[in-house]
Amino acid sequence: MSDPVAQEAPPPPTATASEFILTLTLTAVAILVLIIGDTALAKVDREATRATAAEEYRVGVNLIEHKRLPDAIEHLRTAATLDRDKPVYTVALAQAVLAQGRTNDAEQMLIPLLERDATDGGANLAMARVLTKQGRIEEAKSYYHRAIYGLWAGDAARSRAIARFELIDLLAETGARQELLAELLPIQDESPEDTVLRKRVANYFVLAGSPAKASDIYRDLLRKNPRDADAYVGLGRAALAMGNYPVARNDFLAAQRIAPEDSSIKSTIKLADSVIAIDPTQRGLGLDEQVRRSRQLVQMTIKSAHRCLDVEAPSVGAALDSVARSLVAPAGVVSRSQSIDENISLAGALWRMREGRCTSRPDDQALALVQDRIAQ
Repeated sequence: MSDPVAQEAPPPPTATASEFILTLTLTAVAILVLIIGDTALAKVDREATRATAAEEYRVGVNLIEHKRLPDAIEHLRTAATLDRDKPVYTVALAQAVLAQGRTNDAEQMLIPLLERDATDGGANLAMARVLTKQGRIEEAKSYYHRAIYGLWAGDAARSRAIARFELIDLLAETGARQELLAELLPIQDESPEDTVLRKRVANYFVLAGSPAKASDIYRDLLRKNPRDADAYVGLGRAALAMGNYPVARNDFLAAQRIAPEDSSIKSTIKLADSVIAIDPTQRGLGLDEQVRRSRQLVQMTIKSAHRCLDVEAPSVGAALDSVARSLVAPAGVVSRSQSIDENISLAGALWRMREGRCTSRPDDQALALVQDRIAQ
């Protein structure tokens, strides 16, 4: 007899295929909505972070313009931390730190940027500036070249021009004439209507030891504007560098007629007069005057060398005094022509000895021009 309490268990609930698909679809939609919502929130958060970083950067740049460097650094550091995808923030921070004289810190900030992108023009330019401050000139030159040929956001042509002219300035300051000339040749015909740039390039050609090219540029400028006093001064300086001292003086006088109130032109005329007065190789001089000038050239060179060489090495100063005393001795053992040649040769040797050890001085300008001409 069966137990009336005992009953068969009900069958397990079953779902139709359509119900299963509907449930799965709703679940997928819910997950998708959550993902989209999370992504949207993340995007909003990223955009807010980027906006904050951009504002911090803007404030930092503004503070630099107002000479508030420590405050600027804090804002730029915040910008660089918030948005690491903007290398311009880190570059700006490194340059601000460099302005404080912290070259090592600036270098460490730039190294990761360049490891990530070696073609970044801004980072390369900043590194070139750091290395220049550290006195690592050869390395700096390399980074300047990378900046010139690197990638830039915004006005790339202007940024590359800034990098190129900083390199040109460095080469001029360090006396790297051949390298300077190599940088000038590609840009000598650029921007023919930009008078300021043309004059700047012409002046660099003089420093690069190519005054003839400078003269061509200045003559072209004067053809366009015969009343350009600055161009006449530049033309005169190019003539000085070529050893054409009377021609240079005439150019300076032409500039003075156009701008008589310019006191700097009077200084250039005085320089030309000084050079003309001491040059022992000038045409038309008698032998006695050539002898006198050649001896004077040696004495002037000794005086110039004394200013630094005897401080650096007292024994050198004593040797210079010995040379000076020998010049006071009566001549007559050798011919006047031989005396002139020997004096000029001695002056040149003394001048070369001081190169690299003595800094140029304004009162040595005339002497330097004569020595350069003799060495040509």
